[in-house]
Amino acid sequence: MLQKFLLSRKPWQKILFHAITFTLLCIATLGFLLCIGAFFIVRIDTPEYVLIPLTTSLLAFSSFLDSFILAKLFKENGMLIGLVVSVIFIALIITAAVVYKTFALSSLLATKLCAIAFAGILGGILGVNS
Repeated sequence: MLQKFLLSRKPWQKILFHAITFTLLCIATLGFLLCIGAFFIVRIDTPEYVLIPLTTSLLAFSSFLDSFILAKLFKENGMLIGLVVSVIFIALIITAAVVYKTFALSSLLATKLCAIAFAGILGGILGVNS
């Protein structure tokens, strides 16, 4: 049914459909992993210094997982898919930081963004090659 839907659409409509689908997949995966992380943080008395590495790891893993799945579906352009997924995650993080008025340019932010980008690109490359 989805194939019939996509075959009858113009190219720009297909691109828009894929972009919206990818963004929703990224948000859903990120939300799921952050809920799991929040569950463990609440259940275990987690020290404050563990929270930043934990969230960075969850963001990177989510970026890797989404890139891997999407690259496996498309079977080509893994690096580009990983980069696009990473940009979506980075945009989500920066948007959330601006909305909650916690945005600040720092080395910690740069480290998070690099980890997300690297994990996304790696997931895309491995998804195509597997």
